[in-house]
Amino acid sequence: MNARGHIVFAVCCSFVFSWPCEAAPIVPDQKPATAGNLPPVAERIGSEPLSLLRPTATTTGRQATAEAPLVITPETGVWNLSPHDSLYLKLRNSGKERATVWARAEEPGATGVTDNVRTAVVLGPGETETMRLRLMRRPEDPTYAPFKPFFMYFKNINVRDNTVDPTTITRVVVWLDHPVARQNIFVESVTAQGDGVSTPIPFLPFVDKYGQYRHTDWPDKIYTDADFSARLQKEKDEMSAYPGPVDWDQWGGWKNGAKQEATGFFHPKKVDGKWWLVDPDGYLFWSYGATGVSAGGEGTPITGKEQWFAELPSPDGPFGEYWGQGRGGRFMYYQGGQPWHSFSFSSANAERKYGKNWRVETADFMHGRLRNWGLNSMGNWSDPVVYLRHKTAYTVAIASGGPQLEHIPDVFDPTWVASVNNRMDQERNKTAGDPWNIGYFVDNELTWGTQPRAARVAQGALKATATSASKQVFVEDLKAKYGAIAALNTAWSTNYPSWEALLESRTLPNLQNARFTEDAGDFGEKFADKYFSTVRDAVRRVAPNNLYLGVRFNGHIDKGLIQIAARYCDVISYNIYELPNGRLNQYRGVVDKPFIVGEFGVSSDLGQMPWRGQKSTEEEGARLQPLEDYLAQAFVHPALVGAHFFQFRDQPLTGRADGEATLRGFVNTADTPHFDLVQANRRIAYKLYETRNAKQALEGR
Repeated sequence: MNARGHIVFAVCCSFVFSWPCEAAPIVPDQKPATAGNLPPVAERIGSEPLSLLRPTATTTGRQATAEAPLVITPETGVWNLSPHDSLYLKLRNSGKERATVWARAEEPGATGVTDNVRTAVVLGPGETETMRLRLMRRPEDPTYAPFKPFFMYFKNINVRDNTVDPTTITRVVVWLDHPVARQNIFVESVTAQGDGVSTPIPFLPFVDKYGQYRHTDWPDKIYTDADFSARLQKEKDEMSAYPGPVDWDQWGGWKNGAKQEATGFFHPKKVDGKWWLVDPDGYLFWSYGATGVSAGGEGTPITGKEQWFAELPSPDGPFGEYWGQGRGGRFMYYQGGQPWHSFSFSSANAERKYGKNWRVETADFMHGRLRNWGLNSMGNWSDPVVYLRHKTAYTVAIASGGPQLEHIPDVFDPTWVASVNNRMDQERNKTAGDPWNIGYFVDNELTWGTQPRAARVAQGALKATATSASKQVFVEDLKAKYGAIAALNTAWSTNYPSWEALLESRTLPNLQNARFTEDAGDFGEKFADKYFSTVRDAVRRVAPNNLYLGVRFNGHIDKGLIQIAARYCDVISYNIYELPNGRLNQYRGVVDKPFIVGEFGVSSDLGQMPWRGQKSTEEEGARLQPLEDYLAQAFVHPALVGAHFFQFRDQPLTGRADGEATLRGFVNTADTPHFDLVQANRRIAYKLYETRNAKQALEGR
């Protein structure tokens, strides 16, 4: 792929083009003489010009070797396609392989995804399809100012990406995605059709009735209710064409690999210097999955944003049950505690697609999707209705509950100990002892801090009230070490009048004080040992045959804390978004324990949203290379036994109450798979075990 994202075709592949003939040229920027005609073009491929003329005339064939995309340009000037809303390309696959065909229409100076529109179709051998390339008009730029209060991560808005001014189309490009041998595509005609809408295009409302961005197009976008059944049938057809990797057993394990002891449950084992999981039948297993596997999804607050939406259902109507309400948010617009009403477009769309009983009707379908895409696991927060169908390996999310310090449990409080045990008791006769259950993630991204020896938790304890059990334990430890409060004051450079005053105080001492840092670290280690041992015992008591997968660390975690976790966790979980060869490698030689990435991900799909961060635009397919880079390292990392993609479904385009609005899922709010992401993931993940084994063999030389 070059800098513009074009695929350079291998010599073994080819496009074959047939163009209609016998029409006179027209002046560029002039409306075509016959409705539906694309103005004449000529592009020289080798020594032969390819001319696009009247669609009703007879055709003659032209063939171009597949060494470059086909680029169709006007003889002079640009095309004015404003009278029409779309280009239609009639395609026929005469080859023996499935082929993914992309087409793009550009303005002068188009770069990356800016000032152009694109779409794609997949054609099986012998199939014919007419691709519709919508000429999405550029809306007026509202600036980012009206939206800034609502979103956490964004800084700008971009209305030029994936849109065009149809009066200045300078070329059409057609290309194959990742071409292979024996792919031959006939482009039988290209025509401009439909009535173009007049300009200017107002930006508001920018959300359609399905919760999608109105101003851009993408493969398989939903435009009518009838589209849902067509998309569903398409996915079913794809499941037949791509049933999953051929070297997986029923659990998703490597049936061609060296067989290990079969215990009837998942368990970790180190083989030839690499950690693996072993599936219940004894085959080596590497857990690749997505978090939050389910149909439907969370709602987006509507209050204060009403003008954003083109159509909202009545709370008293057929989709009234998907309205909700809440108050406040951790961040952004609702942080002050304002009440808000929300609507779940994802849940309404699930009903449109699967029917009123969609929660049950989709349970089996989700498993087919995962295997089709190359995923063998369900990550944190997945729906029990789905994973209890016992068709895909899964993990269970446990929140320990109980009294808290600063986003971490008050572990010395007996109430917390009871809470985590009570929560595990809920898994009896449900997931405990289920061979499909890999194990339990208990809690998520707690505030351990980055200081050595978990010293950060001591700060949280000191800021707690005098009734905090952890604070009381910390103060008692200090009394035992220093005896008199004066000795502590000398060591910490403080002036507490008494131990009782320290217990009542919620002000931190000088965090740079060396003796305080030492004492905080002593307490942090004691705290961590209590946390991990208590959770381990709770998991073992209820589910002795399922794994304790740790606490889903995030941030830069001290090696000492990892060593404590390693005493009790069967697998250490760590949410790592940067490449795993960075952060994880600091623990090699420190602990000999398997790790699993509880979350990683790629950037949002910029084709389906106008919001932007530091960069105002990107190259086409920009988020696919990071996925490939991440998995290339993760699949072969000797300490890793899995990685889970965040997340299965996009967050709402218009954000959650806290302002998160990332479109980084495998499916969007209309339950439509992100076309390019699924294609790329399938291409990479179907070779999971081949990749891990090849690297293992290389390292063993």
